[in-house]
Amino acid sequence: MARVEISKKLVLINSASSVVAMVLNISVLIWLQQYLIKRISPEEFSLLPVIMSVMLFEPLITTVLTGGLGRFITVAYARGDDGEVTRIVSTMFPILCLAGLALLVGGLVLAWHIGSILNIVPERLSDARIMLALLVCIAAIRLPAAPFGSGFMVRQKLMLQDMIDMGCQLVRLAVLFSLLFGVSTRVLWVVVASVSSELLKLMITVPISMRLVPAQRVRASAIHWPLVPELTSYGGWSFVNEIANTIKNAMDPLLLNRFASPVDVACFHVGGLGPRQLGMLAAPLARPLIPVFAGLYATGDTVRMRNTYLRMCRYRTWPILLVAAPAIVFSSDFMRLYIGEKYAMAGPVMALLIAARLVVDLNSPTRIIAGACGALRGFALRQVATHSLNLALTLWLVVCLGKGALGSALATLAATAVLEPLLMWPFGWRLAETTLAVWLKEAAIPSLLPAVPAIGLCLFLKAIFGVPSWAHLIGYSGLAAAVYVVFLARYCLRDQDRLDVRSLIAKAPAGRIRRVLRGLVFPLCGMRGA
Repeated sequence: MARVEISKKLVLINSASSVVAMVLNISVLIWLQQYLIKRISPEEFSLLPVIMSVMLFEPLITTVLTGGLGRFITVAYARGDDGEVTRIVSTMFPILCLAGLALLVGGLVLAWHIGSILNIVPERLSDARIMLALLVCIAAIRLPAAPFGSGFMVRQKLMLQDMIDMGCQLVRLAVLFSLLFGVSTRVLWVVVASVSSELLKLMITVPISMRLVPAQRVRASAIHWPLVPELTSYGGWSFVNEIANTIKNAMDPLLLNRFASPVDVACFHVGGLGPRQLGMLAAPLARPLIPVFAGLYATGDTVRMRNTYLRMCRYRTWPILLVAAPAIVFSSDFMRLYIGEKYAMAGPVMALLIAARLVVDLNSPTRIIAGACGALRGFALRQVATHSLNLALTLWLVVCLGKGALGSALATLAATAVLEPLLMWPFGWRLAETTLAVWLKEAAIPSLLPAVPAIGLCLFLKAIFGVPSWAHLIGYSGLAAAVYVVFLARYCLRDQDRLDVRSLIAKAPAGRIRRVLRGLVFPLCGMRGA
C-alpha cells in the first residue's frame, strides 16, 4: 500500500489553506504596487522587476542539483523506502553546500558590478547593489536546505506549511510597514522585508519538515555517489525547463530596460500583475496534487491519473476564467482607476498576458504529470521551443520596431497561442493516456463555455454605460461573475463534479446549513434531492 494518501478530502483541505495564504499575499501585493508607483519615480520603481528578473537566472545554476530532489524523495517515500530517502539527502547535501558557497561569491561579485550590466541611473545604483546582494544571500542559504524541505509535500501537510507561510507573511508586512511609514518610501524595503520573511520561514520549516519525514537526514555512511548522475540527469531536464522559464519571465523586463523606457518596464510589470495572480489563484489546487500524481505513478494507477488530469484541467480553468472574463474586457478601465493615465499602456498589456495565461492553463496538469512520470525531457524541450519563439518575437517587436511593453505582451500571446496547442497540448494528452475528443468534451468545452455569456455581458455594459468609477467596475464584474457561475453550474458540470458537490454539502457541519445549501445549490446545478 502506497504511503502517499490519495484523498479528495485531503486535497480540498490543503487547497483551502493555500487559498487563504494566497488571498493575503495578493491583497498586500495589489496595495503595495499602487502605493509605490504613485510615490516614487519610474526609474526607482523599475528597479524591482529588473532586479527580480536578474534573480530568475539563479535557478539555472541550482536546478540541475535540486530539480529531482522532490520527485525522487516523494516516489521513494511512497514505496516505503526510507533508506533511499536518506541516501538521496546524504548524497546531495555536501554538493549543495559547495554550490551555495559558489552562488554566494559569484552573486556578490555580480551585485557590485550590476551598474555595468543594467541601465540604472547613478543615484539608484547603491540600492540596486543592496537589493541584489540580499537576494543572493537568501538564495545561497536556501540551496543547502533544499534536501530537507520535502516533508510537507510528501506527508501532504500543506495546511501546516501555509499557516507558517501566513505567519511569516505577517512578519514581512510588519517589517515592510515599519520601514515604509517609519523610515522612507523606497523600493529597497520590499526586498529587505521579503528576505527577512524568507529567512524566518527557512528557520521554522526545515526542522518541522525533518520531523515529518525523519528519513530526511544526513548520514556519512549513506552517501551513495552513483545516485548523483540519476538525480542530476532528471535535474538536467529541469535545468532546460528553467532556461525556458527564464527566457519567458526574465528577458522581457531586461530587454525593456535596455531598449525602452522605465515607464515601459513599469507598465509591463504592473500589467503582468493580473496574469501572475491568476496563476497563483489556481495554484492552491495544483500544489496538493503534486504528491498525488507521484503516488499514482508509483502505484501504476493510470486510470485515476487520466481522470484526475481531466478534472484538474476544468478545476484550474474555472476560477481563472471567473476573474479573467471581466478582467480582459475591463483591463484598461482597471488600470486607469488603479494607477492613472500615466501608465495607461498597462491595460492592453494586462489583457494580452491574461489571454496567454488561459491558453497555458487549459492544459495545466501536464507539468505535474511530466515530473511524476519522469518525462520532463519532452516537457522541457517544448517549453524551450515556445519561449524561444517568444524571445525572437520580443526582440523584433521591442528592439527593431520599438513597440515597448505592448510589443513584449503581444509576443508572449503570439508564441503561446501558436505553439502551446501544437506542441504542449498533445504531449499532455499522451501522458494522461487520453484523446483530443475526450479532452474537448471533458475539459476544454466545459471550461470555456461559461465565459461566453459573461464576456458578452461585460462588453454590453461597457458599451452602453461606460466604466467611470470603481463602483461601476466592481458592480459590472460582480454581475459577470454571477452569470458565469450560474451558467457553469447549470450546463458545464460533469457527473463526477455533481457527485463531489453533493459529497461536500453532505459534510457541512450542521443540519440547517446542509438544508440551506441543498436548497440553493442543488437546483442551480440541476441535481435532485434538494
